[in-house]
Amino acid sequence: MTDRQILEAIFAEVKGLGTRMDGFEGRMDRMEKRQERFEEETRNNFADIKLHLENITDRNLSILAENYQNVIDKMNVPITWMNRVMK
Repeated sequence: MTDRQILEAIFAEVKGLGTRMDGFEGRMDRMEKRQERFEEETRNNFADIKLHLENITDRNLSILAENYQNVIDKMNVPITWMNRVMK
């Protein structure tokens, strides 16, 4: 092989590597876009879950607060009755 042939072979190999690198860059760009979409969807899902939990928790706490006094009143009836009986 002559020096020129060797240089042409090296040039062809470098050119092929450049083409492969272009392909890798394209794949990396697509992967980065997919990752960004995934991160956005994940943030949205967490926000939705947080909102759902807040709504359910707030509702349940409201129900407990509304019924608390009724439960206390119902529990006091036997205590009041027992106090009257014991006197």
